[in-house]
Amino acid sequence: MPYKRNITDEDILKYNIGYCDSGLYSNRIIIPSYDLDGTLNFFVGRDFYSSKMKYRNSPTSKDIIGFDLFINWDEPIILCEGVFDAMAFKRNAIPLFGKTVMKTLQKKIIESRVKTIYLALDNDAMIEATKISEHFINNGIKVKMMKFEEKDPSETGFKSLLYLISKTKQTKFSDLMRLKLNGKTKKHMEIL
Repeated sequence: MPYKRNITDEDILKYNIGYCDSGLYSNRIIIPSYDLDGTLNFFVGRDFYSSKMKYRNSPTSKDIIGFDLFINWDEPIILCEGVFDAMAFKRNAIPLFGKTVMKTLQKKIIESRVKTIYLALDNDAMIEATKISEHFINNGIKVKMMKFEEKDPSETGFKSLLYLISKTKQTKFSDLMRLKLNGKTKKHMEIL
């Protein structure tokens, strides 16, 4: 299953991905997240087979900074929904473990004076992406909303993601207003 998500052997080592063969998380791939000091702060258990419950997450709060150990706050960051999406970007990507930016991450982004955020949410999260973009734009941060046609970031592949990053323009206030007026639309950003 990880190989279907374009996860390499190097990714398995870098992210310390494991497998649980018994107990509450049996038959699940375990993807841990570590804080800045290397302490476990969350984990995701992804079913290896096709069960009814695809994910079983850590029983702890999601109000953490996913993959914080790997983030360089002086560079642009990428916010995406899940761990496989973040791993597909290979660098400076933070999984939200959903579609919202929790308070701890919001605070860290603003305190670290992040200059640019690439927002890489799935197409079904346009309302959330608009709210997130507006919040950070209002705090003086440049936001670039990425558009994914039919695939999510983890299915797109690293080379295609790099191409999308290079072609994604800054989201403007007028783009957000258009999104709010039109509701969900696939033409939510400009690509060269």
